[in-house]
Amino acid sequence: MTENPSIPDNGPDDQQQQKPREPRPHPEKGPVFAAAESPAHDLSEEIVKTVKRTAGERVTCRRIFGNNYRCNWWTPQSSSGYDNPNLSGSTVTTHRVGRSALLRVMKTPEGNLSIEIVNGAPR
Repeated sequence: MTENPSIPDNGPDDQQQQKPREPRPHPEKGPVFAAAESPAHDLSEEIVKTVKRTAGERVTCRRIFGNNYRCNWWTPQSSSGYDNPNLSGSTVTTHRVGRSALLRVMKTPEGNLSIEIVNGAPR
């Protein structure tokens, strides 16, 4: 304990004299009347394998939230302007996003993907 009033007293100096903290109660998960939302599985890999693409396109897909996914179709760019056209680089430097779409995707009871276009216009 300190005798100087400008220095706060943080309790006893000996750690053994402190009482262990009691666990805090868990916060409520929501109103009792609300049904719990089932956790959605990330279907990104399945979506990439399922969506249509043209020759040379690469597709990336990321789960945004819930059953909503952002998919980008990357198209290769001409390498004629490179000082060494045979040198390949990463997708970010050699490809550009040709189209993009926000998709709402759910798995049907049969195991197929139900894909709805929310925003964007994939071909």
